Amino acid sequence: MVVTLAAGLVAVLGCGDLDDSQRFEPAVGVLEIVETIPPAGSVDADPLTQIDLCMSAEVDPRVFDSFDATLHSAELTFDVEHEVQLFSWRAPGSRSALSGGRWCPGSVLSLTPSGVLQPGLTYRIQLRPALLGWAGEALDTDADGWSANADGDPRWFLEFRVAGSPADDAPDQIPELEPGPTLTQLFEPGEVFDPQRAACGCHQGGGDDVASARLDLSDPQTAWEQLVLRTGTESTGAVMVSPRRPSESYLVHKLLRTDAGEPLHAVRGGPMPPAGPLPHADLVRVAHWIASGAAL
Repeated sequence: MVVTLAAGLVAVLGCGDLDDSQRFEPAVGVLEIVETIPPAGSVDADPLTQIDLCMSAEVDPRVFDSFDATLHSAELTFDVEHEVQLFSWRAPGSRSALSGGRWCPGSVLSLTPSGVLQPGLTYRIQLRPALLGWAGEALDTDADGWSANADGDPRWFLEFRVAGSPADDAPDQIPELEPGPTLTQLFEPGEVFDPQRAACGCHQGGGDDVASARLDLSDPQTAWEQLVLRTGTESTGAVMVSPRRPSESYLVHKLLRTDAGEPLHAVRGGPMPPAGPLPHADLVRVAHWIASGAAL
């Protein structure tokens, strides 16, 4: 889905001049799967693994649903939780750890089994070509891993085996991601919204009255009201903050930028902060806050 900019929308989170034009032409490239966790053909996968598909570019999380990627073993189909990480903020293959650095160049499609995987069994992921890149790129179905099913439709497959033998006991404890910070904690010294860091200075009384009028991040309560309670959608079609959905939150869209330093497609104005990208650890903290419910 290619998102274009509607004239007259009020922009937020920008300290520079804005216009009503589309920033980029629709993409003409392709989207590829560049890495998988576990790797294709592996025979020692962790029974507690989260299955991660690393993409070559950011993807639009709104065009993907649970029917597009399925997990099988022999004739059985297993329940999985689907998540699109707009950027790789969770550690590769982990259900409970955060990433210490960006390990994937684009977005990550994560499939988390509802239970543990049985040691010694072979599993297969089947993916339909429904994913679209953030700027409309289609999946490259001519790449390795793609083949036609019985109906002639393209499907991508990932096959791996879990370490151990079927006689082994599966783990009885499933790790979970710890709760993320509150917004109040993100205003503490050294954190991303700490006024002394000036990362968001133009929205914290730093002399830009226009920016502060668009979005006031002067204190946790005011910031929470303007980020979480804001009504309406922004230029990417997303709300400012969608609790438990960081990839569908405009705040995250605005904080990311391309390798060339440009904002993501359809984000109005320049990326934030204007002086340069936030450290990965700060982006992870923001995503973790939203994923945990965006609490004050």
